Amino acid sequence: MRRLRRQDDDVRIEITPMIDVVFLLLTFFVFSIVMMVRADVLNVELPELASGVPAERVEPITIAIEEDGGLLVNREEAEMGTVVGMVVAIRDEFPEAPIVLAVDVGSSSGVLIELADRLTGGGLGAFSILGQVAEQTPVEDGGLGGGE
Repeated sequence: MRRLRRQDDDVRIEITPMIDVVFLLLTFFVFSIVMMVRADVLNVELPELASGVPAERVEPITIAIEEDGGLLVNREEAEMGTVVGMVVAIRDEFPEAPIVLAVDVGSSSGVLIELADRLTGGGLGAFSILGQVAEQTPVEDGGLGGGE
């Protein structure tokens, strides 16, 4: 009877693909770190300039809507009909001043909508609305505020 002869192949671990993967990961992380470094956080000593003018900080024009619907323009009481005139007068004195709306959580949304409409109609459509940073993410219904 004839015996079959087996050839035992040595088990080999190819490390070339593993080295390729390691270098790809290394390249990815180095590139990511380079892209995350911002120029304004680098330790750069700026020269002193004699001919420059310091930048002036412009105070915003603040329109506050209180919980009861009352309006304040830069801490002065105002009526809905006079808000645009007051803001235009302040804007004539400080043309670069941004307009900021501070709305109380308990106030009516109708007052905000009417105020935004009057500001936009008066040519003051560029305004921001102040808020606080939320502690949690919005509800899972997409943030549309649907009732239960």
